[in-house]
Amino acid sequence: MRSVRFLAVCTALCLFSVVLVGCGSGGKEIGPTGEVEGTVTVDGESLAEGSVAFYNESTGNTGGAELGSGGKFVCAVPVPVGTYQVSFVPSAELAPGDQEADKRAVQNDTIHDLYRSGETSEIAAEVKEGLNTFTFDLKKAGPQG
Repeated sequence: MRSVRFLAVCTALCLFSVVLVGCGSGGKEIGPTGEVEGTVTVDGESLAEGSVAFYNESTGNTGGAELGSGGKFVCAVPVPVGTYQVSFVPSAELAPGDQEADKRAVQNDTIHDLYRSGETSEIAAEVKEGLNTFTFDLKKAGPQG
């Protein structure tokens, strides 16, 4: 079970790295974009650590942001218009012995493994031109919970 969790975290971190690199247009024309912001909760409680990632399977476009106080996020770069699979990545674990490690471990367990991939989160977001505000209320038991 621990190796499955480790693999899921590694996969999510790799995806988020791609999201961060892929936020810019790289000089290509990406068409209309929208500003993306929102809030992430788990069973109604704010998720203040981690990140949210957006991936458009048909175009390869991405977007993402770190979660902050109150579970709020704001994508720093406009996101191309389209339908995105949404995933949620916990913060990276801290080294053993770090005072924050126990707190972070609890936070990481808060995000069910199925939410860590856009393919299994069952959450989609339609980004339109202009301001897009999303509220994602995850369930501790997972997408079917």
